[in-house]
Amino acid sequence: MRYCLSLIIALLVTSVYGEEKTTLYDFRYWTAPDHTRIVIDTEEDTLFSISKNNDYIVISVDDAEVLSDTFSNIFFEDERIQKIRIKRDRETIKLIFHINKNYRVKHFTLAPNTKYKHHRLVVDIIDLEAKSTVKSTKPVKDQTLSNRKIILVDAGHGGEDSGAIGKNKTQEKNVNLAIAKKLVATINKNPELKAILTRSGDYYIPLTKRITIAQKENATMFISIHADSVESSSAKGASIYTLSEKGNNSKLAKQLEQSQNLVDQFGGVETVIDNDQFLKNILTDFSRKDRDIQSQNLAKEILKELDKIGPVHKIEPQKANFVVLKSPTIPSILVETAFISNPTQEKRLTNSKQQQKIANAIYQGIIDYYLNLEKDL
Repeated sequence: MRYCLSLIIALLVTSVYGEEKTTLYDFRYWTAPDHTRIVIDTEEDTLFSISKNNDYIVISVDDAEVLSDTFSNIFFEDERIQKIRIKRDRETIKLIFHINKNYRVKHFTLAPNTKYKHHRLVVDIIDLEAKSTVKSTKPVKDQTLSNRKIILVDAGHGGEDSGAIGKNKTQEKNVNLAIAKKLVATINKNPELKAILTRSGDYYIPLTKRITIAQKENATMFISIHADSVESSSAKGASIYTLSEKGNNSKLAKQLEQSQNLVDQFGGVETVIDNDQFLKNILTDFSRKDRDIQSQNLAKEILKELDKIGPVHKIEPQKANFVVLKSPTIPSILVETAFISNPTQEKRLTNSKQQQKIANAIYQGIIDYYLNLEKDL
């Protein structure tokens, strides 16, 4: 769906006079399996209203002006949005979205943060006919090693949250998804294993929802894929992190812990959940201890394999208090595949063959972990 709106936009820009106008800086959208997210960057104290009918939504912004390229991204394709119109009604700019699905609307605003300097108006068009974001599986009554093992593969970041950005403008979220997809495809060639992605496209999933997906799918393992970044462009190699609720064990771990646990603010979550409150009732001392031991064992096996295909930054698993690793009973690790801040490694991370090598190494580490687990029975 593409519409020639250049003339309309030009008229909108040139028809605005006066100094006390609210500027609309940017327009973005993200398509997820169960909703479409629209994001508009605005100034503070923006007056807006949202109305809906059976087949269209109107976002009205009062006393507004737009920049020449504000709506350059409005030419997009989406299965839920049939047509888009932009019109000015005196001092109000109206965005009219014609919807061809049964839907409901959720909207909220987000204050500026370290990544986004403007206020954000977020509108979610939620598809009431959509299937679950992740294909559900039937509960497993007897989860023994002879049963098919379910591995949840999490592609870090997504949507509004780009993650780290390399020297050559590579966005971490895209690298994470590419490697995660290759890992899932590799795992699913093994009939004794089943891999599921937390996200299959460019959209954001809140951290705690990634945990609940693991629980819903009866996952026996959780692996979150990321790419590292530091100020120095010479840092290189893979690292793996496991959960430590007492905190991190290195300067880099502390830096990553602080950045990773704030991504809900970047990705666009209306209210950042008190993660400790969310998790306190599902974690017992016994499950914590077993989860932590198995996470360490899994991390060590995968690190051995990653060391065979390239440098590792830390040969031993590192510890950090990452929210996304707080699954209650299953081994959970965060894999930093390489440093995207290193131009050489950034290039490697964007190469399909290198991505497959990383996926193969992680897969072999998973297999070695399960073989060792069976030996101990």
